[in-house]
Amino acid sequence: MTKSREDRVANLALALKLMTEDAGENALYRIDININAERYRQIYATTWKELLDRGLVEYFFIDTYHLTTLGWRNGVQLMKLHEEPAFRQKMSKLAAILKDQVTGRREERYLHVSQAARITGLPEDLIYNMLESKLLDHCFNMNGATLQADGTIVVPIDFGQEPL
Repeated sequence: MTKSREDRVANLALALKLMTEDAGENALYRIDININAERYRQIYATTWKELLDRGLVEYFFIDTYHLTTLGWRNGVQLMKLHEEPAFRQKMSKLAAILKDQVTGRREERYLHVSQAARITGLPEDLIYNMLESKLLDHCFNMNGATLQADGTIVVPIDFGQEPL
């Protein structure tokens, strides 16, 4: 039996919420999502395909996926975590220390994730997730920082400005 569009959309949202909860503030590659786990039994096979097609999860191993940064950001927004005061404060704390790096500067600045974690008190994994997913960019409607493979945060001189 074919599921209605409404049911499929709701199931997709449920899958993202469950995976985002499982990820918490951990690096996404650390969280294996086993589709046979009791927690995920209500997720349709077609939903897993949709998640893959949209780039919201990536295949890891047989019946096991990892949530992508795009999937995590969508999950955060679906759960409205970015509107909860405690989580919003974490985003603001990261944005503030990155903005401090370029205040009054004429060129981009660099900061390692470990330094940002030490200054903000936030877990490195959460900082990675926020930067790789461009969560700050989307939630604060601003030009954000980028993250290099070695953990270096590149803070552009227009960090924090609203895009034109």
